[in-house]
Amino acid sequence: MFNVKLMSLIGMAGLLSGCGSTGSIQEAPLKPIEGVAASTAPCPVIASRDWRARLTRQGGASGKYTLTIDGEVELPTQGFTPVWQVGLSDRANPPNLQILLSFDPPPEDEMVMQVVSLYRVHHSVEVSSPRYREILIRCGTTALVRMPARS
Repeated sequence: MFNVKLMSLIGMAGLLSGCGSTGSIQEAPLKPIEGVAASTAPCPVIASRDWRARLTRQGGASGKYTLTIDGEVELPTQGFTPVWQVGLSDRANPPNLQILLSFDPPPEDEMVMQVVSLYRVHHSVEVSSPRYREILIRCGTTALVRMPARS
């Protein structure tokens, strides 16, 4: 019984320490995002940090919002191109949203420096919900960060 409670506390500490900023990648078995093609390439991200998600209301009577995501990732070399895909949100109130971040490698015929490189990544997308309980940024089957979206 004591071991179960201790493991639960250790697990909760790991979840809480991962909110918003993470120096190491959270390995978690994640289900494929419905409607989004899964990447067959392994996630090249070495570390990620300084994640922020914010929601802003668009002008007019559209009732739409813009979700803007910013963060930093370390990749094993230069020349990668980020590719964002928004998955479906669930039916929770407020909903959770999964976003897949993958990276196209540099062209094989292009010479690039083989040095760990810091990339600032940014993405904006139109969404219909005015708030989200949790935004999950994934790279392949790896959870980079779980964070709330702020208005």
